[in-house]
Amino acid sequence: MRSLNFFIYCSMVAISLKVSAQSDSDKVPQKDSIATMMVDSTLTDSAKAVEDAPLDIAQNRGLFLNSENGQTQLRILGSVRYLMVFDLVALQNKNTINTYEVPTGTNFNTLPNYFNGLEQTRLGFEVTRKTDVGDIFIRLETDFAGADGYRIRHAYGQFGKFLFGQTWSLFSQVSVRPATVSTRGPTGSISQRTPQIRYSTRGPFKSDLSFGVEYSTPEIGIPDSITVETFQVIPDITARLRKRTDWGLWQISGIVPILTGRSLSGEFIMRPGWGLSLGATYEPWLRGNWFFQIAGGNAITRFFTDLRGQGLDVIVNPNDSDPALPFVSGGYIGYKHEWGDKLFSNVIVGTVQITNPSFTPPTSYHRGVSYRANTFWDILEGARMGAEVSVFSRYDKNGANGTAGRASVLFYYDF
Repeated sequence: MRSLNFFIYCSMVAISLKVSAQSDSDKVPQKDSIATMMVDSTLTDSAKAVEDAPLDIAQNRGLFLNSENGQTQLRILGSVRYLMVFDLVALQNKNTINTYEVPTGTNFNTLPNYFNGLEQTRLGFEVTRKTDVGDIFIRLETDFAGADGYRIRHAYGQFGKFLFGQTWSLFSQVSVRPATVSTRGPTGSISQRTPQIRYSTRGPFKSDLSFGVEYSTPEIGIPDSITVETFQVIPDITARLRKRTDWGLWQISGIVPILTGRSLSGEFIMRPGWGLSLGATYEPWLRGNWFFQIAGGNAITRFFTDLRGQGLDVIVNPNDSDPALPFVSGGYIGYKHEWGDKLFSNVIVGTVQITNPSFTPPTSYHRGVSYRANTFWDILEGARMGAEVSVFSRYDKNGANGTAGRASVLFYYDF
C-alpha cells in the first residue's frame, strides 16, 4: 500500500510539472537539459558511476518524465519477477541458497517440495534535479521480500561527492558478483545494504576512493540464561578503493564495526571488529569473464549471505557472559560464458567458514560449500529467463554434515 501511495504521489508531481512521457526506446534527454542518471558516486567530477548488482534493472529501462524547462527528470522503473523452486530438502528460505539451513546428522531427511513466489518483484523511482552547483539525485527502490512482505532496498540522495541514505555498503562486493537466480548471490559473497553517509573522491592510480560511516545492527547470539542489552554508539567505519582496467575491475574494501552493549549488572561492553574484502573480474578471457572474491574478519558475519540473521557476529559465553567475536572467512570463484548476444551461463563455487569458540555446542555451524550452474536467456528486450541447478552442503563443528539440492527458474520483465 505504501509503494502504491508513493507511486500515485510521484505521478501527480509529474503531471503538475507538465512533463512529457518518454519511453526507454525514445530519444535520450539532451545533454544541456539534464545530466545522465547514474547510481553510485565514486568519481570526482559530476559524472556518476553505476554500481548495479547482477539482474538489477538496466539503466536504460523505465518511463522517463521530463519537465518542460529541462531541469527535472523522473524515472519510474519496475520489474515483475516470478520464481519457481524445487527442493530436495525442506528449507525455509526459497529466494536464496542458505547452507546454514541444511539439516545435518540425525535431523537430515529428504522432503521434496515445490514453491512459487513473486517476492523479488521490484518498484522504484529516481529523480534528478539540475541546479547551478550540480545535479541532485534521489533514488527509492522497493521489493516484496521483507518480513512483512514489503522492503526498502535503496533510499538515498546524492549531491556532488556526498551520498546520504540506504544503499550498498562500501564493504559489499556486488560489482564483482556473477548472476544467480538466488537473490543474495554465491555462498561466501559479501552484500548488504546499510543506512550511511558516504564521501567519494579520486584515489591513487586514477582509482575511485570512498569513505563512509554506516549503521548496521550487530547480530548477537545470547544464551537464554543471560540478559544483555545491545546498541550502537559508534557507527561502522568503511572504505573502498576501486579501479577499472583494460582487463576488468578490482576493488578492496574494509570495515571497522564497533559493537557495544550492557550486561544485566550494568557493565558497559565495547568490542571492535574488523573486516577486509577483495574482489575482481577478469573480462577479456575468450568469450567469457572470471569472477573472484575473498573476505574475512571478526564481527562481520551479517555481511556474508549464508550467515546473515543467525546471530553469529557476537556469541556470548554462557559461563561468564563474556562476548566472543568469531573469525569468519569466505569467498567464491565463478566463470561466465557468453554463448551469443542473448544467452550466457555461469559456473560458480563458493564457501564460507566460521571459527567457533570452544564453548559453542558440537552441532554449531562450521562451514558451508555450494556448487551451482545457471543459464540466462534474453527472450526479448527487457524480458529474461534464468534456470539454475545447485548443490550445497553444511558441515558442523562435530563433523556432521548434510547436503541439499535445488532447481530454480526465474522469469522477469523489466519495464
